[in-house]
Amino acid sequence: MLSAETLEKIISISHTIALKRNDYFVKENEICNYVGIVKKGTLYSYFEDSEANMLVNELYNEQSIITSYRSFLTGIPSPAFIKAYSDTEIYVIEKKTYNELIQHQEWSLIFKEVADELFINKCFKETSLIKLKARERYLALIHERTRLEQYFPQHLIASYLKIRPETLSRIKSLDIHQDNK
Repeated sequence: MLSAETLEKIISISHTIALKRNDYFVKENEICNYVGIVKKGTLYSYFEDSEANMLVNELYNEQSIITSYRSFLTGIPSPAFIKAYSDTEIYVIEKKTYNELIQHQEWSLIFKEVADELFINKCFKETSLIKLKARERYLALIHERTRLEQYFPQHLIASYLKIRPETLSRIKSLDIHQDNK
């Protein structure tokens, strides 16, 4: 989580964009020109496989950092879609502004905090997919992001966890039964 000071500074130099439900923050094969912080609403990032199946990569809610970071930094097209699940407002910094600000040490440190946060989130997710069983991944997710199930439907959460929706239902059912014992 970004520090309150960093969050305030980013907000102070950003502008707000609004997305309606099902609008895209960025589409696959487009260049991502923003890094942002979700002010309100929810979004999700996904890839499509060769059979057009949606594979959820990330779930975003309030105060999440949002970008297709590789595309933002390099100017190459995004490999993923980022789509609004609900009406959303995002504080954004454009690439041009980022390039100007990063020349200053204070902003380099602020953007380092952003980059560190994105990297740590990626490492946690990668490690959980490799080391944890489905139930453990689910429990870790709801522990770390307590209100996530209020924001997103089960099929998106299941895809994010790389399990089938039926498996997630079973896991949740088992947990309810175990809590009643």
